[in-house]
Order: sequence, then C-alpha cells, then structure tokens
Amino acid sequence: MNQIPLLCPRCGLPQQVVHQEDPHHPVRVVHTGTGRESCDGPGSAEEPESVGEAPIDVERTGLDRC
Repeated sequence: MNQIPLLCPRCGLPQQVVHQEDPHHPVRVVHTGTGRESCDGPGSAEEPESVGEAPIDVERTGLDRC
C-alpha cells in the first residue's frame, strides 16, 4: 500500500507520524528533517492569520468606542 506523503500546511516541508507511549497523546506529527513539530522552513517566519475569518475593522463596527 502506498502512503501519501504528509506536507506541512505552513511551510510545505515533509512531515512524518511518530508513535509515542503516552496514552493521552499516542502520536505526533513532526517535520522529517528536524524531528520537531514547529516550522523552520520557508514561509514560517510570518504568523498566519486565522483561517476563514476576516480581520475585524473596529472603526466600522463601532468597537473602537467601547
């Protein structure tokens, strides 16, 4: 059976699943090259904005007067 490669949605680098003995966290997804969960690749320097939500314009909504 062929496995589909995992790619990090933030930096696009390959990832892998690591099994652990902790019953509350049986697996972790880590970057293949570094073994860490955090990104070090291109495009990871910027913090991503929340997906699916537009930024709130506080002046237009009136929230700046609260």
